[in-house]
Amino acid sequence: MGILTLVLLLTLETIFLVTKNNHREEKGIISISLLALFVFLLITGVYEWSFRYVALSLVLVVQAIIGALILNRKKEKVYKLGKTINRFVRNCFIFTFALFLAILCPQYQQPKITGDNKVATTKYTWIDNNRVDQYSKSDKDRALTVEFWYPENADNTYPLVVFSHGAFGFSGSNYSTFAELASNGYVVASIGHTYQAFYTMDTKGNLTIVNNDFINKAIEISDDSVIKDEEEIYNTTKEWMKLRTEDENFVLNTILAECNNDNADKLFSMINTEKIGLMGHSLGGATSAQIGRDRDDIDAVIVLDGTMLGEEVAFENNAVVLNDTPYPIPLLNVYAEDHYTKSKELDGDTYNNFYVTQNAVKAYETVFLKSGHLNFTDLPLFSPILAKMLGVGTIDEKYCIETMNEVVLEFFNSYLKDAGEPLIEKEY
Repeated sequence: MGILTLVLLLTLETIFLVTKNNHREEKGIISISLLALFVFLLITGVYEWSFRYVALSLVLVVQAIIGALILNRKKEKVYKLGKTINRFVRNCFIFTFALFLAILCPQYQQPKITGDNKVATTKYTWIDNNRVDQYSKSDKDRALTVEFWYPENADNTYPLVVFSHGAFGFSGSNYSTFAELASNGYVVASIGHTYQAFYTMDTKGNLTIVNNDFINKAIEISDDSVIKDEEEIYNTTKEWMKLRTEDENFVLNTILAECNNDNADKLFSMINTEKIGLMGHSLGGATSAQIGRDRDDIDAVIVLDGTMLGEEVAFENNAVVLNDTPYPIPLLNVYAEDHYTKSKELDGDTYNNFYVTQNAVKAYETVFLKSGHLNFTDLPLFSPILAKMLGVGTIDEKYCIETMNEVVLEFFNSYLKDAGEPLIEKEY
């Protein structure tokens, strides 16, 4: 929609350029008409009002006002080619800038929701007074903002699913997954890992962006063209895992405390604290898997295309040592094809996840063919351009996320709602 709008606007500007006439009155009429058309398309739902169209709406309003003034004065100026060209270049730049977000993040149809419950959302910002934020320049206690998706106007209790995003992700990275779970009778809590998220916005409107040192280190580690010090990587990821697991433990403990607080918001009375699942994407998947091993109140874990870094318990003889204690609860690993294939070729059964799967009490694996790392988030739908730059496969984006959501629901229904053995294919 953004590209079509830009083409229309630039076409009009080109017509005015090549006709060698100022067309002041015509431009005034068209400017007013474009604003009216934009409002009409918003009202009829062709355009869905969002951040995408804020800049464009401002530009159209300003141009419509200028157009009205021109029509009121009815004064024709002498045509000058140089001024006309400058005006053409300026307007092309303005329209391109105004539609940048609409092109980068085009409108898209949300993946289907299969449950009967209407979904409500809310968020809380909680401060861990027992930890100073290592990224904070002012030695503030670590603050975490958690977004919730849950069944609206429901009187029952529902299983809790806690989600941890990947590096540079954010708490809404898997919006469609959260909505699907909530519509089917789950309370979902998604953690924004402050300074490791692309951004977090707390309940007071304070914006925090990702830490530069964290970005640089993560890019360095993920760059396959650079020879790396494996022990240094082990030590770095251990630091990340410590921060992440402390975050998730704090959030879990806070939620459970609220569930036992008679004065807490109604949301917490909806949570069945006897049924808790964890999931995460990439680094968040590693975090959730480690919490699932460490705590005895977790019932099931899903790792979305992440390496289970918490299974690395030591570094000896130039290699990591993996935990040989069987993984204690049902585990599902969902892989992108390139991740799965590369891990099989390089490490075989010694790869963290494969090793854990072989030694788990109950474990499942599934591979999405032709998928890439970010196909397990909503980013390919939200911004196809960014997703292609950062890493997706050739699989149909909507099919991938909808099928993944089906698999997630199937797994959690089995182990959080006692629905029997999950039916999960080896490949999709």
